[in-house]
Amino acid sequence: MTQPDLIAIAQAHQTDLIDFARRLVQTPSLPGQEAGVARLVQAEMERLGYDQVTVDAVGNVVGIVRGGPAPALMFNGHMDHVDPGDAAGWAHPPYSGEIVDGELWGRASVDMKGPLAAMVYAGGLARQYRLPLAGDLVVASVVWEEMAGLGTHALLEYQRAGLAVVGESSDGRLMRGHRGRVELVARVTGRSVHASMPELGINPHYVLAGFLTRLQSLPMQSHPVFGRASVAPTRYVTDQTSTNVTPGEARLTLDWRNLPGQTPDEIVRTLQAALDESLPAGAQGQVGVAVNNLGTYTGRSVAITLAFPPFELPADHWLVTGAQQALSRALARPVPVSVWRFATDGGQIMAAGIPTVGFGPGDPTLVHTNRERIGTAALVEGLTGYLALAANLVRSDL
Repeated sequence: MTQPDLIAIAQAHQTDLIDFARRLVQTPSLPGQEAGVARLVQAEMERLGYDQVTVDAVGNVVGIVRGGPAPALMFNGHMDHVDPGDAAGWAHPPYSGEIVDGELWGRASVDMKGPLAAMVYAGGLARQYRLPLAGDLVVASVVWEEMAGLGTHALLEYQRAGLAVVGESSDGRLMRGHRGRVELVARVTGRSVHASMPELGINPHYVLAGFLTRLQSLPMQSHPVFGRASVAPTRYVTDQTSTNVTPGEARLTLDWRNLPGQTPDEIVRTLQAALDESLPAGAQGQVGVAVNNLGTYTGRSVAITLAFPPFELPADHWLVTGAQQALSRALARPVPVSVWRFATDGGQIMAAGIPTVGFGPGDPTLVHTNRERIGTAALVEGLTGYLALAANLVRSDL
């Protein structure tokens, strides 16, 4: 397929693509509650003529378009989204799917139901127009990405691919990596007492206050591509609901963005040392990587460690150069190569030995905000780009 053909294909189907993206946005799908969107994705894949559409045990919807004998190419996107927050703060209701001035508004329009819609359509149109697929094209719509990457973790246990494209928004750039994310909990146990006699207790608030002070001046590693690692306190809870009792235990959640080569064990040791320095006699403190039991909409309960690995493909890697060339030709513009600020499922796909890049329509700075929206023209360009990647990418190091 030549470049004009791919653009023409995408433009010919833009009405259906935008309608599908709107229906996805209009269907709430918080983590563990993706059933409605999963049904929409499954039905659309079947309508578009995928060779195989299945729903696995945790609720991932996986569509396959058969190609040649080369290793499969995986398009990876997720169906869940973060909470929209107070609807009053939105210019247009978060689940309205309104199109205003050529932009589709709503929670998950960018992260990532707009890109997911384009991926789903790329698979169907690749089959309909008989694009030259070197291997099978696997379009994976996964669950529970926003909190733990559970869906892709389960997917990789049975679905192998030779290479992968993660569809998170990249503003039309090609992404070759990102820092990782490790969620940790610092737990301090003191001694609870009546608030009228605090001298008899050991208040964990003071312990964690000292720990937070040390955290601000903690030396952080740096990387020539990703910059500095970072750590941010995000959530604080105690074992008390009464306001006239000092708590016996307090728990602080930390979000650490780690660099390639920086392991969760290393991070835990660093934080534990800082916490130990803050502990008075009689108090206990421990830092560990968070582990949650997550429930899927299919009824499964899965214990998973809350860590997204970092990854980096070299700028001259065959997948980076090949994807950049294919996208630049199809989109008739230079496609720059960059890295994401946030973590994606690409880290665990790469950790499984599958070379991975990222490409997606939409402005990443709008992700997780009440200004989230995506241009309809960007959706069409995204579809064009995915068609180009499907038709041109093949693993060349085997």
